[in-house]
Amino acid sequence: MENPSQRRDALIAAITLVCGLLLIGLGLTEVWGNQTGLMELTGDDRWWFALPLAIACVALVYKRRAPVAALAVGFLMLAVDLLLGGSIAILLPFFDLLYTAALICSARVRRALWVIGGVFVAAPMIYGLAETADLRLTVLIGLQQSVMFICPLWWAMDVRRKTELATVAAARADAVERLSLAGRQHAIRQERDSLARDLHDVVASHLSAIALHSGGALATPPDEAKDRAALVQVRRSALESMEDMRTMITLLRAPDSEEIEPVPDGGTTHLPRLTHLQPLLDQAQANGLSVTATDRLSALPTERPGAATELVGYRIVQEALTNAAKHAPGSDVLLEVLPGEGGGDVNIRISNPYPESATPGQDHGTPRGLGLGLISMKERAASIGGVVSSSSIDNHWTVTATLPLTATGTRVLP
Repeated sequence: MENPSQRRDALIAAITLVCGLLLIGLGLTEVWGNQTGLMELTGDDRWWFALPLAIACVALVYKRRAPVAALAVGFLMLAVDLLLGGSIAILLPFFDLLYTAALICSARVRRALWVIGGVFVAAPMIYGLAETADLRLTVLIGLQQSVMFICPLWWAMDVRRKTELATVAAARADAVERLSLAGRQHAIRQERDSLARDLHDVVASHLSAIALHSGGALATPPDEAKDRAALVQVRRSALESMEDMRTMITLLRAPDSEEIEPVPDGGTTHLPRLTHLQPLLDQAQANGLSVTATDRLSALPTERPGAATELVGYRIVQEALTNAAKHAPGSDVLLEVLPGEGGGDVNIRISNPYPESATPGQDHGTPRGLGLGLISMKERAASIGGVVSSSSIDNHWTVTATLPLTATGTRVLP
């Protein structure tokens, strides 16, 4: 079954044939007379021009399926028409065949058509100038030949350029849409990672404390006083976890343009601060750790850490103490918070000995970690331009962080 384009080409061929026959009937034949014709056709003999016209119109039906072959037929019928004396009718299918070939063929074929068209324009001009030495006639011949061979090529080139520009614009729009989609997916992925990191830091420390106290109570014989103290610690950790979750949800609902600033003591909301580590030290003490803290940052008279540095530093210390309580319960922990040598950095160092047990953390019913805590610390530090490293030195596990004193324009969840 023919497709719509083939039916349209057949219809155009039929219309072209009818129009060409009308031109022949009006006597628009032998337009070049004895200049090209090998025979003189008069009266009804002019209908011989209908033969090359009809064959060229048949070639129009196949101009899209075989454009080069159809154009070759068109050139041949144009030559036959010129030998008969030339008619206007043959130009109708010839223009269409030349235009279609220049529009849909390859670049190599298009270059060949331009060369052939240039030859067909230049050769008659040179011949006419040599024979007549008439410049006006030479220009007229050049204009006539250009209309026949150059105009269809120029028209096809213009249409093709506009089509290619439209295709490039569509491809660019599609690429922009794909980039936008990739950007949205990347942003969603970053937000998911950020939420996972914040949930781990905010909730995991409290849940670890709950697991430690409840596991310790279950691992020993019943003791009302000891069990009640464990329940008090469990309740305290649960309340603190709920408060931190409430603060984080509040900040998630806040506009993106808001910046996090610590609220002074006495306010309604207290965001964690590196210069106020006492809650963490109390929690670590309740979890069975013995922490020796050296904090020289809070004593600085002028330079104070930015809000993002306060928050990130606090969470790094919190995660390190949580890991120590989980994997080395009851150990002595060394905590140092010091200003950098140049005054533009904050140095944090947390060190604790390896546990004596071969399977640390399981004595009190707590599961082994998945390494997410260290990943979270590194990601938090990197978000404000800092670095976190961990190492094993002299049977001690040491976490070291270097953070910028101020990290403006950074939005970090608590």
